[in-house]
Amino acid sequence: MDIGTNRPAQIQDTGAPQLRSVADLTERIGNLFASPSYQPPYLPSVAIELLDVARYPDIDLKRIGKLIAKDPMLAGHVMRRVQSPFYAGRVPITDLNQAIFRLGLLNIRDIVLEAALNMRVFSSQGYVGAMERIRRHSVATAHIAKILAQTTGDDPHAMFLLGLLHDIGLAAGLITVEQMFQGQQRPPISQIWPAVDTIHESSGILLARMWDLPGDFPMAIGGHHHFLTGGTKNTSVAILHISEAIATRLGKGVTPPGHPDYLRSVDVIDAEVVAAARSSLGLSQSDLMKVIRASEERLDAI
Repeated sequence: MDIGTNRPAQIQDTGAPQLRSVADLTERIGNLFASPSYQPPYLPSVAIELLDVARYPDIDLKRIGKLIAKDPMLAGHVMRRVQSPFYAGRVPITDLNQAIFRLGLLNIRDIVLEAALNMRVFSSQGYVGAMERIRRHSVATAHIAKILAQTTGDDPHAMFLLGLLHDIGLAAGLITVEQMFQGQQRPPISQIWPAVDTIHESSGILLARMWDLPGDFPMAIGGHHHFLTGGTKNTSVAILHISEAIATRLGKGVTPPGHPDYLRSVDVIDAEVVAAARSSLGLSQSDLMKVIRASEERLDAI
């Protein structure tokens, strides 16, 4: 089954009065990211701390509950997620400590980070539709990557994190453009999207480093379109490519199906690339269909 999509040509910027070209806006966004005064999108401290404590599997789980409870809004989001049919099981989860002990540290970390990004990063006042597409795509890709990693024998929690964060550069770009045009008429998404898309890998690396993401996550985010790096197969990126293609198949791509091309993205993966990634992972047709069915069930449940 072909789950890739031939990438369409990028649209041409028609130019707003205050924007000379895509290259001009790309440079301006890049300069803002490189400025010492740049403030990245806010990630709650509890999410940062959980990234760290997850490296210590013997930590007291009650401490995790106290960390989450420090942020009542985040705690509310977490409880709504763990009470969904997928997590709740036969006996409903009624409090944070119960959720943590039942689901375990890494599952709770995944849930907290998803909730934190939904609240604080995947949020836009001026480009609501585009940001919501990015959010839905990132969340879907994360859950699909977690399922796929269980099939390939890779770390499902690491792949969840990569899936969730791989497009943070797109979100940061939209937020930065909003800030650039604060108090002015914002240019339409059709004019700023090519620049945001162009710079999103490098801006993703920057955010990952500013948030102190563990291990090689910054470089994986920055190279998430290329599973062949230096001639070596990157298994994590191969899983990500297939997960994105499945997300698109299930209606969770960045590009809206049947809509104008203004959100056409480099995250629309070529069918040949998806096929090469699948081959590198040794996924059979049966494996792939099982992952697609499990992904549909997971996304319906959450």
